[in-house]
Amino acid sequence: MKVAIIGTGAMGCLFGAKFSPNNDVLLMTYNQAIADSLNHNGLTVKEPDDSETHYTQHLQAYPSGRYDQPVDLVIILVKTPQTGDALKQNLKLIGPDTIVLTLQNGLGNYEEINKYVDAKQIVLGTTNHNSVLLGDGTIFHSGAGITTIGSLKVSSDKLQLIAELFHASGFECAVSDNIGYLLWRKLFVNLAINAFTYITLTPIGFISQNTHAQDVVKKIIFEAVTVAKADGHDFDAEEVFSFINNVSATHLMGYSSMSQDRKRGAKTEIDWINGSVVKLAKQYHIPAPYNELIVALVHAIEDGDDYNRTILK
Repeated sequence: MKVAIIGTGAMGCLFGAKFSPNNDVLLMTYNQAIADSLNHNGLTVKEPDDSETHYTQHLQAYPSGRYDQPVDLVIILVKTPQTGDALKQNLKLIGPDTIVLTLQNGLGNYEEINKYVDAKQIVLGTTNHNSVLLGDGTIFHSGAGITTIGSLKVSSDKLQLIAELFHASGFECAVSDNIGYLLWRKLFVNLAINAFTYITLTPIGFISQNTHAQDVVKKIIFEAVTVAKADGHDFDAEEVFSFINNVSATHLMGYSSMSQDRKRGAKTEIDWINGSVVKLAKQYHIPAPYNELIVALVHAIEDGDDYNRTILK
């Protein structure tokens, strides 16, 4: 299968590396220097058991827009605010038979992708894998879990082909027919773990080991479960909290994408994560003070970090 991955962050590089032994993989990045580095050095994946594998074959990187042939599968792994621009730059990758899979965080990705891609080609997905960029094309695969995919209109046969791609590359993958449930369950992970670890600069595992952290996460989650119910998706709040704790405990030394954003000085997706809960809460006239506070804190930290960097200059 010819697979194009739009986005060369930690997760894009992880999937690109693992897919490459049995597939032709294109890594679409935002500048020539990154593409040159990836093409020269390849990718190395380090596992928690200290084993590592170097990948170079069937792996090619291009700046966005430089590859102009349709592929079998496009996987979108850019930040949610970048989705529209990334798709516009890479539309030549998408032919009438191309499947476009989003594994992005937050809500709203489907609607943005659907502006450029027919619904019968869009697959939504979530993944519980975690990885961290170490530099020089090296990724630490800090946590594993299931990847789940589903679609409103893509046939079950095509979904199964994608699931087999993941299975053959060492990733557990399931097909779901309940997309709303799937996206909300992933959102719970994002709005609890990503936001908290961004603010505290702690690894994911800290949440499962600290009672104060658990208290904060429980308040965020219980509030979001109430909003999800108003949106037509009924969850057991205690079960969701237990699930979040389990994710934390199985990714002890992993770092969330948002905490990595802070270390790099990059803007976050908070408006599409906790901000999505706040937006829906207002729509349904439900108070959401904890998620509102999280959104305000993250934006304040973004601005404060920018201010500090300016002062230090």
